Amino acid sequence: MNATAPATPQAPADPAPKSSGWSLRLRIASGLLFVPLLILLARAGGLAFTSFVALQNILGLREFFRMMRAKRLEPNVTLGITAGALMPFVCYRPHWIPGDLLVAGLVMLQLALGLRRPNRERLVEGMAVTMFGLLYVGWLASHLVLLRELPWIAGLDYASGWRFVLLAFFVTWSCDTGAYAFGRMFGRIRPWAQISPRKSLEGSLGGLGTALIAAFIARAWFAPFLSIRDAAVLGLLVGICGQVGDLVESLLKRDASHGDSSDIIPGHGGILDRFDSLYFAAPLIYYYLRMVVFRVP
Repeated sequence: MNATAPATPQAPADPAPKSSGWSLRLRIASGLLFVPLLILLARAGGLAFTSFVALQNILGLREFFRMMRAKRLEPNVTLGITAGALMPFVCYRPHWIPGDLLVAGLVMLQLALGLRRPNRERLVEGMAVTMFGLLYVGWLASHLVLLRELPWIAGLDYASGWRFVLLAFFVTWSCDTGAYAFGRMFGRIRPWAQISPRKSLEGSLGGLGTALIAAFIARAWFAPFLSIRDAAVLGLLVGICGQVGDLVESLLKRDASHGDSSDIIPGHGGILDRFDSLYFAAPLIYYYLRMVVFRVP
């Protein structure tokens, strides 16, 4: 009997390509349906927009926990999704549900629930994954609510808050679209092949340039509160950090040997696939507007 060579660790299979003409048409059709709804919800603000972000958190966390279960980790899905759904409301009305109370209660409850199954393997890892999912999906996405409610602390008309939300979506998704288009047309150099084989340096540079242009279009169209310097800085920051957020989600999917996080959005994949860049861009834009543009302590 021949000796068997030690097994070499295999990289997870590459996600199936989705860049077909049919996929592109689905992406456009989904965008045409979703964007007007998004603008309507952002203009309405209040509970309507907060509930939209809470729904995004629920669906995004379901996808995230499903990926983690594929790695044989056991997050507390019920607790994680419940807390994730509450986070946008904490941002909306902190006096309803104080954030520090939610975090303290969540940590204590999760530890106490661990007592029910003391023999479960990788118990602490499951707890850590639950908390990480909450921070990655729940907390970062909840900055969209903080953006919508920014007029309260900046002393502005509440109705102007939709402009801050639209700024985040417009610049981020322009960057995504530019990276996708330039990557398809010119993509040759692929420096992140171990994370996402389809992403190219040419596409990344195209996305960065598109984000910069989008920031100036936003300034001329619906974001007059941005100076020329602000538009340039935000365009560059979102163009870089948004793509880092995209790569981070690709890394998580690759680690869990997943393709798209789900197929809930035709042509785009899952909630995480569509919002991954916003998870990085929304906090960045919120803190930039708050600290630099409006100088709120």
